[in-house]
Amino acid sequence: MIKLMVGILILACGSLFFIKGPDGKPLMSLDELSSGPKSSAAETNRNIEPTKVYKWQDEDGVWQFSNTPVAEHEAEVIVLDGQINTMDAYVAPKKVKNAGVSNSFSALPPGLTTVSPDKISEMMDSVNNLQDTVDQRKAEIDRKSSAN
Repeated sequence: MIKLMVGILILACGSLFFIKGPDGKPLMSLDELSSGPKSSAAETNRNIEPTKVYKWQDEDGVWQFSNTPVAEHEAEVIVLDGQINTMDAYVAPKKVKNAGVSNSFSALPPGLTTVSPDKISEMMDSVNNLQDTVDQRKAEIDRKSSAN
């Protein structure tokens, strides 16, 4: 079994010399294997532009970072050298002031509930009606047991 696994591993590594990439050349060649990387890290860092990052605190006091300025916040500009990964800032939905069930669940991101936000208030009404029915039946059973 081990011989078979080693054979498959050798075959997989060897196939890189024969499988053609998007440019029509093999994915790996003996020249690439013996010469090492094509460019050094120093060359790569010399060609990279500085990255501007904007830093601000939101209304809850949480620090936010973005590669684009946010209009409603005064942001501090930070300049970073080198290759930096950035992404657009997440803008949270506005908090709903109304305490209604359907409104409080409408800001949930998709996937946090299996019920659509539009149906939650309907479902809560059904649950409350069920609780009323259970309470009525319990009161009826208590009344019958005390009468006997």
